[in-house]
Amino acid sequence: MELNAIRFQQHGKPMYVTSMPAKDLVNEDLVSVDKWKASDPQGYQRSPTQSRCNAFARFITKTKGISPPSVLLSVRGKVYFTPKQGNTGTLNIPKTQKLWAVDGQHRIGGLRKAIEDDSAVGNFEVATVILPLDPDEVDPKLGSRYEEAKQFVIINRTQKGVRADLAERFLIELARKESIDVIKDLPTQVTRGIEWKPKAVKISDILNDREDSPWHGKIQLPNEPRGTTTVTQKSFSDSLQPIITHESFKGYNESEIADMLVRYWNAIKELCPEAFEDPGNYVMMKTTGPFVLNELFPDVASFCREGKLTIQNILEVLKKMDMGIDSQYWASEGEAGIVGTSGKSFALLVNRLRESLESGNKPEIEPKRPFKL
Repeated sequence: MELNAIRFQQHGKPMYVTSMPAKDLVNEDLVSVDKWKASDPQGYQRSPTQSRCNAFARFITKTKGISPPSVLLSVRGKVYFTPKQGNTGTLNIPKTQKLWAVDGQHRIGGLRKAIEDDSAVGNFEVATVILPLDPDEVDPKLGSRYEEAKQFVIINRTQKGVRADLAERFLIELARKESIDVIKDLPTQVTRGIEWKPKAVKISDILNDREDSPWHGKIQLPNEPRGTTTVTQKSFSDSLQPIITHESFKGYNESEIADMLVRYWNAIKELCPEAFEDPGNYVMMKTTGPFVLNELFPDVASFCREGKLTIQNILEVLKKMDMGIDSQYWASEGEAGIVGTSGKSFALLVNRLRESLESGNKPEIEPKRPFKL
């Protein structure tokens, strides 16, 4: 196999940057994956997850997506480079040598599926780095497969995905700019939560910006110092899902829901002032508070007289609870503070507070909808 390539070195180790058509990458006579098996424990890769391969195939074929990151392939033998100008030239890989996919097997699997659906994808050019691992040049005690496995582990254990808070802000742009047909064909890892997260981020921003909001300046934005903030954007926006997806609130826009929540949290602040004055010693304004109390909000709203979500009506509902409406409950050493910060812990607190809420309040026979702002 001959490839146009650029030769480069790291600590004296030569490698080559090139590109290969998808039809060659998916040719198992040319490129293989060294999978772990009980009969071959020196293998270092799992079998690919078909759903991930299928998602990449849809991305390439349906949305005409591009994939700039390179695939890393190794050669367990000699390669020959003929320079033409500077570091550019021709890389010759003997036919007796197989290429091994060290990183990128799900992209390769996705391209294989895409070619099955559309043979033209076979000409799709994929950036590739070739890593020669001639057994005569590697540590004989370790061997070429060990060097491949080491690179595989380093790549997969040290790479870090885009921060979740930044990803959620990207979803806002994705939802605004792309058509439904494009969005549905993107990988689910990219679009997960697109039906509610963009709205949640916008509501979080409103609550963080409004001076009459108890959350004013308390939500940490992406790439901003922690300062006096108490909860991350990711945590706060995630805590809004039960509200945004609740049937009673689907007809309201971001500003309207933010108005409701400003009143709700101001009512809570009136009942638990210490938790807002000294948030470091309470969990009310940390992750626990938003996840628990925002999930409780639709229930509180349903008990408000005539569906009017005024601060006074919300206070009337909350004051009938026999637990969870005082600062001590939310202290770090209080019930909410010691229960933990897992999803199960939050669910436990929500259930306890919901029981207290329902025991102290009687729902209207015919709850008023929509809620009145």
